[in-house]
Amino acid sequence: MIKQYDYIIIGAGCAGLSLLMRLLDKNAGAKVLLIDRTEKNTNDRTWCYWEKEAGYFDNIVYRKWNELNFCDDDGYKQLSMGDYTYKMIRGIDFYTHCFNRIQQAPGVAFQTAEIQAVEVTGKHCSIKAAGHTIEAAAGFIFSSIPNKAEAGSNIISLLQHFKGWIIRTTGNSNIKPCLMDFRVDQSAGTAFVYTLPLDENSALIEYTVFSSTVLQDAQYDNVLKNYIEHMLQIKAYAIEHTEYGVIPMTNQRFPFYKDGMYHIGSAGGQTKPSSGYTFSFIQKQSADIAAALKACDSLKQNNPAPRFRLYDSILLKILHDNIMPGKAIFSRLFQSLPAHKIFKFLDNETTPAEELSILNSMPAKIFLPVAIRQLIKQLRD
Repeated sequence: MIKQYDYIIIGAGCAGLSLLMRLLDKNAGAKVLLIDRTEKNTNDRTWCYWEKEAGYFDNIVYRKWNELNFCDDDGYKQLSMGDYTYKMIRGIDFYTHCFNRIQQAPGVAFQTAEIQAVEVTGKHCSIKAAGHTIEAAAGFIFSSIPNKAEAGSNIISLLQHFKGWIIRTTGNSNIKPCLMDFRVDQSAGTAFVYTLPLDENSALIEYTVFSSTVLQDAQYDNVLKNYIEHMLQIKAYAIEHTEYGVIPMTNQRFPFYKDGMYHIGSAGGQTKPSSGYTFSFIQKQSADIAAALKACDSLKQNNPAPRFRLYDSILLKILHDNIMPGKAIFSRLFQSLPAHKIFKFLDNETTPAEELSILNSMPAKIFLPVAIRQLIKQLRD
């Protein structure tokens, strides 16, 4: 007998769990099938994001910073953050919070399965996993499984890949919170380190690269070790935790509804193409979906205005072809403008008038020809 659910959510990562929490807010008795390949019981990632007000997951924010710096060859510059706060959520805290709620929701069933394929016919969902098939039916099926990358003349793709260490020092580390420190080698691509002190004796030190290919594990380690010991002048420390990740940066269009499923998270286009930021966009999408379902409205993709896709394509093209080094672009941006304006721009929330100052901070002879070519391609799409 095929089990009936209100919702099927494939993927218990940030997107799937964020949506489920909001669905339970609207209907605590909802019948939901949640599927993921693993039990979510490890601290496998960290989400960092800026936010103005108290957010949906504020009760599990691990650390927050009201002051941040930017650093390049000219040294540190304290950023003007306005009303924004920079926040960190640990993966294990997020999973624990969500699954505590799931355990109190009798209508939610969680299954672990290594998903190989999903076929949807009407409301029936056939999920082929290693060694077995899950048959179920639901009014709405959501998936955060990445879609196959498309090819096209205007599709530009990079990878944001990173490795981070949480280190503990024997004395006061005096590490400044820094959003981007570009005082590292740029030969592998646009590269920077960000540093977030967790207390007097520990900090997250993360090395990030924008490029077409990932590095060997030892290359990340060498940069982190050199940065800690030479830039931060810390010789005695222990590595308490390691994290690694790869985030696609692409102007590819991602379908919201395809093959009988609604695609959420990165699979549904919620990763900012030019920065890799995802967490805040997932929260907006989750809130929109839950509100629409509550109001019995049709579900719609929360696409940003077309001009933001154009801005993303311009920056991706310049970085991909190394027309202007990323280090120079971000240095000009953060040296010219207050950070709160940049944050608002990266959240796709600025007006055209507000965007003029950002666009004017970039050299026209480099950006204008790329902008014209990308605009023409976008109009043809």
